[in-house]
Amino acid sequence: MRSQTASALCAAAVALLAGACGGAPKALPHVTAAEVVGHWTSDCGSTLTVEADRTFTVQDFPVDFAPGSGTVKRLPSGHGTWYLFAAVKGSTPQTFDLKIGEEFYDLDYVRKADSIALRTVLGDPDDNQWCEFSRRSRA
Repeated sequence: MRSQTASALCAAAVALLAGACGGAPKALPHVTAAEVVGHWTSDCGSTLTVEADRTFTVQDFPVDFAPGSGTVKRLPSGHGTWYLFAAVKGSTPQTFDLKIGEEFYDLDYVRKADSIALRTVLGDPDDNQWCEFSRRSRA
């Protein structure tokens, strides 16, 4: 009887711990072209205008971070083509990719309440330096 009680308590504890951890993170639903078209501003002073014809313009786009000095390397301005990179199940999430000249820069989608934000890593991802773009108010 004690063995059954102990087993039941152990199973309940495991279920509670799994629930407390929230399980696996929920992926964003597939993002469409219509959801990224528009004007975006970032928390690091950059702006991004995404056009329906798959072109974009960016001002002060951050491309790298120097942890020693805390400086952000930026492109003063740029124009190019954007792509929606499809997710590969189990290995890579869907990304929003910008091609400026011969260089590609990828941005991740981040859930923000009822909308999405675009986030790019600055330098080494282990340094936790990000620049996040959100939509400008349409007011």
